[in-house]
Amino acid sequence: MIRWTAGILWGISLACVPMAVHACSYPEPPTFRSALKRATAVFVFRLDETRYREAGSTARRVWAEGKITPVQHLFGDASRYRHLTFHSTWCGGLSLVVGHHYLIATDAKGDTIALAPADASLLDLDGFYDPRNPKENLRRPEILPVIQALYGVKPLPDSYPPAWIAGRTDGTPPPPPPPGNQAGGPGR
Repeated sequence: MIRWTAGILWGISLACVPMAVHACSYPEPPTFRSALKRATAVFVFRLDETRYREAGSTARRVWAEGKITPVQHLFGDASRYRHLTFHSTWCGGLSLVVGHHYLIATDAKGDTIALAPADASLLDLDGFYDPRNPKENLRRPEILPVIQALYGVKPLPDSYPPAWIAGRTDGTPPPPPPPGNQAGGPGR
């Protein structure tokens, strides 16, 4: 009986090994700063709706689709954007909330913005953005440095975006840093 129990426990422990060594990994995501440098449009949008999607039977692919409404243009023409797609899995997933307003820098073509895993090209402005007062929003510390950088008034501060706003879209913790890198996961 002891051998039989030990055999079962050994089998269970071996079955768990692949799960334990499976680490979360994805390519280095874009930061807000890098997205801003190549952006053809920078704007604030409201997330109106999201839907969870999955495809495949053995190799599953999961993502979310959202409907957006551009509410304030800061640079370029954002009027064509109506949708975005983003990862909603445990690894690199984003936490986007219907009804929130987001600041985004993008160079996406067409009407859909495809976000990468752990994408930091957008910032959740909920609680800092008032859609009824667009002029006042432009003076807010979450938006003003972006406008100043876009139009060459001042460079984007090294501290932008602040950590307290940059982490608001993180749906999952970043992967562990590579050996020898103590700085942590992907930067914003």
